[in-house]
Amino acid sequence: EGSGEGRGRRVSMGSSAAAAVAADDEVLRRIEWWVGVSGPYDLQACMAELDANGIDPRIISAMAEGDVAGCSPLELVRAATAAGQSPPADRWPRMALYHGRADRTAPCHHSRALDEALREAGAREVRLTLYPGKSHTDPILEDPFSGADPLLRSLLALVRAGSLLPDTATPPTPGTRASAVGEPRLLPPMVPRPLVRLARWANPF
Repeated sequence: EGSGEGRGRRVSMGSSAAAAVAADDEVLRRIEWWVGVSGPYDLQACMAELDANGIDPRIISAMAEGDVAGCSPLELVRAATAAGQSPPADRWPRMALYHGRADRTAPCHHSRALDEALREAGAREVRLTLYPGKSHTDPILEDPFSGADPLLRSLLALVRAGSLLPDTATPPTPGTRASAVGEPRLLPPMVPRPLVRLARWANPF
C-alpha cells in the first residue's frame, strides 16, 4: 500500500500481450489507473510484424479465438468512438502507456495509436512515455537486472503519490536512496553489466 494521495488506489498493469488483456472493460470500471507496457494494441498489425520477424502470426489468431479485430484494444476503442458509444469521461480510469522506441516485437506505434484513439474517445487522462533505445523487454527484464529501472520509478511514484515522474527526471544511482516522494530505493545490479549487454544483444525481442 502506498502513502499520501496514492494510499489504497487500484492500479491494473500489463506488459506485452498482458497489456492488451489488462484493458478488459470490466477491469477498467474498477480501477483508478490502467498501465500498459509495450502492448501490441493493434493485433492485426501485430500479426504482420510477427511474421516479418519469423514468428508464426497464427499465435495471435489462436489467442483471439479467430476474432482478431474483436480482441484488439485499438479497434475496440475506435469502433466505440465511431458508433458514439464511448464511455463518459468520469467512467474512464487514468491511463499511462510505456513503450521502448527500439521495440521490434510490438513497435511503439501501437502505443502512439492507442494514445491518440483514447484521447479522441474522451478518456479523462492519458500519458504516453517512450523510452529511447529500449527494446520490447528492456523495461521489464534488462533494466531491472542492470539496476537502472525507470519504469519501476514511474510506477511506484504513480501508486504512492498519485503522479507520474517527468520523463526528464534524473534516475538515482543504483543502490542509493532516492529523496523525492514516491521514488524507490533502487537495488544494485543483480548481474554484471557486461552480461546485461550480452543479453540485450542476444535477445530476439
